[in-house]
Order: sequence, then structure tokens, then C-alpha cells
Amino acid sequence: MPRGVYQKKITPPTARFWKHVDVTDECWLWTGGQRSGYGKFYSGLIAGRQALVLAHRFAYETFVGPIPQGLVVDHLCRTPLCVRPSHLELVTTRTNILRGIGLTAVNATKTQCVHGHPFDEGNTYWYNGHRSCRTCIRASSLAYLHRNKGAMVAHV
Repeated sequence: MPRGVYQKKITPPTARFWKHVDVTDECWLWTGGQRSGYGKFYSGLIAGRQALVLAHRFAYETFVGPIPQGLVVDHLCRTPLCVRPSHLELVTTRTNILRGIGLTAVNATKTQCVHGHPFDEGNTYWYNGHRSCRTCIRASSLAYLHRNKGAMVAHV
């Protein structure tokens, strides 16, 4: 090699990955960079550009196997920075959302509407994936008709 030319040492992705993992008895916590609360990791070059992946996805693909299309990696421990393979599970996006604590998951567990009517088969109206209470819809429709009775007769 000519003088003054330096060869850059390339460290394998797995070795770089372990530099950012704090292994404990429970979770293996990611100590590197973060994005939206999840660990981020540059796994190497793809098409000449650095490939940014989420650290838990890299851990799953490296130590467990590929992630099929249509599935996501869920943290069973509910710790977004955990990269321990035994704490990660492949699930659908819907399952992942419903296991969480977000608004969608909270609403999915409700058994009655805000007025106390049950969300059962006979009283639940589904439209575009959203549910409504048939009793409340009926009451709202009747109230609207009573408020606007005169206006409706005038248009006929």
C-alpha cells in the first residue's frame, strides 16, 4: 500500500451491535442512538448508502430469523429499547397495537358506550371498522327529527 493512504477498518455489524447493548438479567437495553423511543442501528451499506434499521429488528433477524412481510416485532417486556431475542415476538400490526396502551387498544377493551349501553352483537353498529352504539344513534336521530320537524315539513 502506498505511503499516506489509510485503509479503513470495517467492523462487522454484529460486533458494532454488541457495543451498544447493556446485558442484564432481564432486558438487554440498547444504549446507542434512538428514534421515536426505539433503538436505531446502522447495519451497513446497501446500494452504497448506510442502512438504518431498528435495533430490535436487527436483533431478531440476527439471532432468531427473518421477519416475514406483514409481521412486526413486538416487545413482550413492553420495553422499546430491549433487544433481547427472547423478549421479542412476531405478530401482526393489529395484535401489536391491541397489546399496547394507546387509544386504539384502550377503546378496543371497552364493553359499553359512554352512556352505559353495552357493545354487544345486537347493539353495536360497525361502519368502516369503527363501532357505534345503536341505542345512542337511535336517540340522536329521534332528537334531530324532533328539533327539525317544522323545517322538514316545509321542504316537502
